[in-house]
Amino acid sequence: MNRSEQSMLGRWSRCGLAAALVASAWLTGCTTRRPIALEPTPSFVFRSLDLSQRADDGNRGWDLTSPEARYDLSSRTIRARRPEGVLYRNNQPHFRITADLATVLRDGELVVLEGSVQLRQLNQRGLTIEGDNLIWTPSQSRMVINQRPKANDGETQIRSRELVFQQDTEVLEFKGPTQLNRVDESSSASTVVKGGNGTWNLKSGLLQAPGPVLAIRSDGRTLSASGLDGNTRQGYLDLQQPVTLVLESDRGRITAGRTRWLFSAEQLQSDQPIQAELKNSKVQGRGFKLDQRTGTVIISNSCRVEQTLETLTAQRCAWNWRSERVVADGDVVLQRTEPEQITRASRMEAKISDDGAIRFGQAGARVESTIKLSPAAQEKPRRPQVSF
Repeated sequence: MNRSEQSMLGRWSRCGLAAALVASAWLTGCTTRRPIALEPTPSFVFRSLDLSQRADDGNRGWDLTSPEARYDLSSRTIRARRPEGVLYRNNQPHFRITADLATVLRDGELVVLEGSVQLRQLNQRGLTIEGDNLIWTPSQSRMVINQRPKANDGETQIRSRELVFQQDTEVLEFKGPTQLNRVDESSSASTVVKGGNGTWNLKSGLLQAPGPVLAIRSDGRTLSASGLDGNTRQGYLDLQQPVTLVLESDRGRITAGRTRWLFSAEQLQSDQPIQAELKNSKVQGRGFKLDQRTGTVIISNSCRVEQTLETLTAQRCAWNWRSERVVADGDVVLQRTEPEQITRASRMEAKISDDGAIRFGQAGARVESTIKLSPAAQEKPRRPQVSF
């Protein structure tokens, strides 16, 4: 509502009050038998509405326009259809807001938006916050969306029971249960992260969710952690220990400490101890890197593979769970118990058989083996006694 409309409403209000007083006095003078009927407070319908509010320092706060609105004098309430508004930051347009209906209470102290509410950031990212009901307190720079709320920046989408947006700090608080959705850039695979409460700073990209959290990929892989924090603008999330990754088709389970999820590169990496349980073997080491695009896990240091009849140690090792190929590099030592044998090499390869066993050894590879025979095998056979 502009200043001319406000002054007009003021004049109409004073005139209406005077007319009601004159009518009341005239009716009282004519008769005392008939009850006095007071006229209801008038409301005004406008073909267009234009409201503006400024901050205490004189900067523009927000604008709200509507093609049709009604103003009630007694409650100081405006009801508008198809409202559109602009929120300003440093006197520059920062967000555009639209809805089906708007109710402005007490001349702007509280604004309620209903039906297809959308708050869109006016920058290259184009982040949007949506819902069916938004309660806005301009003096507190606070918006609460409590009906089907969601936020989307084009790469990450958050759905929650309730979203609270603090305009002045640009912090979005989500109250669980919460679901975070991401789609891989290089494929049609998607990831759904389920958690509870948390915060997302839209300006810096900082995201925090105490957890626990569970990530489920469309290809069947799952990832769980006690919590997460990270930065969506820089493209990473840090998963809090313990972190557990379950591969698709029951191919194995990986347990690790604090792990960084580089979701733009589709990689997981950590410098913490790692343990992997396969069908018939256990793998452990320190530090790992998992590439989801190639299906490869690389253990960076102190790799150790344990099976029923043999143990392998190496400086590092890699496993591709799609080709079922294992490679060990650097001071490789393979110890077998039957027969008792030690094999050394700078590099050793293996294939994982259908039963889950790792078969080390490659034709033509240079190795050094030591075999220890049992005492019974080392004894010389006695000559048979000769008799004449």
